Amino acid sequence: MRSLIHLRVALALAAMLALAGCLVSETPVLDAKTGKARPFRDGDFLACPLEDGEIADGADCDRFAVERQKTRDYLFLTEGEEPARLRFRKIARGGYAVQSAEGDSFVYYYGKRRDGGLLLIMMNCPELPAELRARLIARGDLETDDDDFEVCAVKTLRGLVEPAKAYHRGDVRQMMDAAILITPAQPLTEME
Repeated sequence: MRSLIHLRVALALAAMLALAGCLVSETPVLDAKTGKARPFRDGDFLACPLEDGEIADGADCDRFAVERQKTRDYLFLTEGEEPARLRFRKIARGGYAVQSAEGDSFVYYYGKRRDGGLLLIMMNCPELPAELRARLIARGDLETDDDDFEVCAVKTLRGLVEPAKAYHRGDVRQMMDAAILITPAQPLTEME
C-alpha cells in the first residue's frame, strides 16, 4: 500500500519550521484533558487534496485507517508508514482546533465538518486578523521572531483556540492549497 502522500504533504511537510506562516510548538498544547473531541469513528477514510476548495476531478486520494486511542487522541494508519498522531479540541459546532505530532514538534490546523467528512486547513499566522495576532503575541499566547510572522509558536491553549475560532467565524482567508478533505471510505470489495 502506498503512503498517505497527500496527508503527509499537508501534515508532515508543515512540520518543517521553515514553512511560511504555520502555527507550531515544541511541546503539545492539547492533551487528554484539553484535546478530547471525537470527530471520527474507527474505520477507513480517504484523504483528498483540494483544488480551488473542491476535490479535483481524478484527484489522487489516499486511503488510511483511523484508530481512537484510550489517551483520547487518534492514530492515522497506513501499512508500512509511521502513524500520524492527531488530537482535536471542539471550538464551536462543527469546528475544531487540531494538533498534529510531527517528529519532535507539533503543527496546528483548523478542522470543520464538510460534505460528511472533516476539512483540515493549516492555520497560517500572517493570515490571522492583525489585531488578534497582536493581542495574542502581547499576552504571550503566540510568539514570533520576525515581523513577517514566518513561524508563530503557540504557547498556550488560548493561542491555539482563538486562531481556530477566527477561522471558524470566517475572519481568516482559508488557504485551500494547504487543505485536505477527510471522508469515510467505501468498503473495499474483492475483484472477481
